[in-house]
Amino acid sequence: MDDKANIRITLESDVDGEKQAHQLTGEWYRKDRTVYIRYEERDETYGEVRTTVRWREGELRLTRHGGIEAEQSFAAGQRLPGRYKSEHATFPLETETLLLWMQTGDESSTGTADNLPRPSLPLLLEWRYMLWVGGESVGQFRIRLLAETEESANTP
Repeated sequence: MDDKANIRITLESDVDGEKQAHQLTGEWYRKDRTVYIRYEERDETYGEVRTTVRWREGELRLTRHGGIEAEQSFAAGQRLPGRYKSEHATFPLETETLLLWMQTGDESSTGTADNLPRPSLPLLLEWRYMLWVGGESVGQFRIRLLAETEESANTP
């Protein structure tokens, strides 16, 4: 497996019971035990938004650039700071991660052990968290991201 690939992404979200699913294309690449997934979304209000997801040893970081500028970090059992900025609003936020899970090939990981597998495709990430804005909880989120090579995504 190369350390870089074009991928098909299935992104599912559940926000307080409201479910959505999106099919996207993007890029996956790996540097040692860190994996990156990049994709673009078209938002009706904000236009193009480029998203980078970074997984490294039990920590997930989500960064958005474009019509929305945002950073969120996730680590199981931790409440971490982040930020959100658009032309309409700017505010700090926090994520309290309830679950952070990654599966690559036949192996899965929930911790930060030194013997984590070297991430490869297909790659499945799932995280659940409470989102806090201004000290107030604004909801519970469940995100599931499946990244597969374009070839395997097209195979029955």
